[in-house]
Amino acid sequence: MIIFITMLLSLNLHAQDPHLHRLSTPAYYEKAFGRLENKSNAGQHSWPVNVLSIGHTNASYQNYGSGAPYFHHGLDIRANAGESVLASAAGKVVNIENYMGGPLYWEIAILDDQGFLWQYHHVDRNSMTQEVLSAFKTGARIEAGSKIGEVVKWPITSFGERYHHIHLNILDGQKKFLSPFLFLLPLQDTSVPVINRIGLLKNSRELSGQTVRGEYSIYAEISDLVHHDKFIVPPHSIEIEIDGAAPHVVWLFESLPGGANEEALVDDFYVPSMACGDYSCRRPVIDLGFQFKLPVASGRHKLILKASDFAGNTTVRDFEWNVESF
Repeated sequence: MIIFITMLLSLNLHAQDPHLHRLSTPAYYEKAFGRLENKSNAGQHSWPVNVLSIGHTNASYQNYGSGAPYFHHGLDIRANAGESVLASAAGKVVNIENYMGGPLYWEIAILDDQGFLWQYHHVDRNSMTQEVLSAFKTGARIEAGSKIGEVVKWPITSFGERYHHIHLNILDGQKKFLSPFLFLLPLQDTSVPVINRIGLLKNSRELSGQTVRGEYSIYAEISDLVHHDKFIVPPHSIEIEIDGAAPHVVWLFESLPGGANEEALVDDFYVPSMACGDYSCRRPVIDLGFQFKLPVASGRHKLILKASDFAGNTTVRDFEWNVESF
């Protein structure tokens, strides 16, 4: 009976959190040596599947209630179940692993010629080709465009659609998670990010009105869509200008704020009391005071917020507030 209950709890955990992630660093990560100094060595690789939409980006806030919140740390590339998964970059197959247990969590990892590590998650184990299995055993190389397997059938529905997808991570020689957008052919994306609201934060909680005293911050809820009308993702870059000073980049998501750690700084960049990110709720609420000191001088202040996606679509919105002295 105890064993049966434990199995049920384990299955339920996997059903609730599709992106359970490693808490330790696998030994094969040490093989990566890539350095993205000027982006020229990223290349423009073909997408591993036909893109239906982007379900999550490396900036997406994730909190499924089964552990600590984290940045998504890669792209969820939505595709049809059973569709062929092709290697975007040529290289050596350095890992094939069931990294979290259960049929959904199989990974194929390929080290490309530039030293970047490509992880393809959610490949159907029964569909993995003999070529990729043999390459892993012998250390042989596979070419770009080689079929490595098929998209596993995802059992869970999100916003009325099955969430079949390949989760693609790309890591460099410092084990930093890089944005796969940098490495893949540009998508034709015309959807402009939307700044839904801006407001004041006090003790990490939303403050009504536009007047504040003492320590505070400013939040912004910013959403974007990539080839979909419901799967909200955050913007790629956020820039603020305050009281006419030089613009300050809150963050540019070419890599995670924590580099190799997908949990680091997530509760500083996002506002935990307001943000959500699971199968039924997506609300990217960002703390604009992240690693930036907001003005404390008494008087009226003005912020200009610019949010952009990876394709360069940009939106701008103003916000004014008062700081009062005690």
